[in-house]
Amino acid sequence: MASKYQARSYNDATLAALEHALRDVWEVLKAHNPDGDWENDTELKTALAKKMMALADAGVIDRHELRSRTLETLSLARPH
Repeated sequence: MASKYQARSYNDATLAALEHALRDVWEVLKAHNPDGDWENDTELKTALAKKMMALADAGVIDRHELRSRTLETLSLARPH
């Protein structure tokens, strides 16, 4: 039986951009909700990573662009 997930292969620069962008988005989320249970929210982190990998697959490989496009998809309340 074939897996529903395709193995992806990214070069080192794309992997670094994905890693940095994910870290950047995570910091923004934590700033918007400092009391959140961020260490245990693996579901959200996985969803964000998948979203960014889809962007990379579509040719978006700039760290800042990955961050911006991912944040655009989230509804963030303004911090008080």
